[in-house]
Amino acid sequence: MSEREFLKKLDVHYDITKIQAAMDDRYCLFGEDNVILLNSHAKSKNPLKDFSGWLPDDVSEDDFTTINEEFRDTAFEELLQQLPFPYRRTRLMRMPKKSCLTIHIDTCLRYHYAIKTNPACFLVHMKDRTGQFHHVPADGFLYEMDGTEVHTAMNASKEERIHIVISSMKFDNIEERRPDAFYPPEMTRLNPASR
Repeated sequence: MSEREFLKKLDVHYDITKIQAAMDDRYCLFGEDNVILLNSHAKSKNPLKDFSGWLPDDVSEDDFTTINEEFRDTAFEELLQQLPFPYRRTRLMRMPKKSCLTIHIDTCLRYHYAIKTNPACFLVHMKDRTGQFHHVPADGFLYEMDGTEVHTAMNASKEERIHIVISSMKFDNIEERRPDAFYPPEMTRLNPASR
C-alpha cells in the first residue's frame, strides 16, 4: 500500500461556526438516510442521494461536478472553493450513535472536516487485524485520510457524528473493495454484479 500517513491535519481551515449553522439549516435533508451529496453526477435523478455510497463501475468520483442547489452560495461551497486541490464527490456523512462501517479500501484520498463529533468517534486504520484509532476533532481544520489503506469508521458514543467527506486524487491501481484478510473471497468485491 502507500507510504503516506493514514491521517494528517492540513493547513486548511474554515470557520466551524459557519459550517455548523449551515448544517443546522440543512439537517432535514438527511431524512431517513445518513448521507447527503453536496455535489451531483449528471446521471443523478435525485442529486442529493444518488450515488452516495459505493459507486458502480460506470460512475467515477470525477463526475460529481455540479454543486447541488441546496449548497450553492453557502459556507459549504465557500469551503470547497478554498481547497488547495480539486474536489470530487463530496458528502455530508452522518454516523448514528453506536455504529461502525464495514472494513474496506477506497480508491482515493478522503478529506474529513468534522462538523459534529466527540472523543468516542474514530477513523480506524487496520493493520494485521488490529486497529489504530484516530479522532478528527471539530476544530475547523481539514484532515487528509489515506483511503487506500484498510480502514473503517466507528461511532462508539451515544450521539451522532457528522463529517464532510471530500474525495480527491484517485489512484488507478487501487480497486474499491473489502480486504481479503477480513472477508471470504466471494465478499471482497464490492460490486460483484458489475463484473
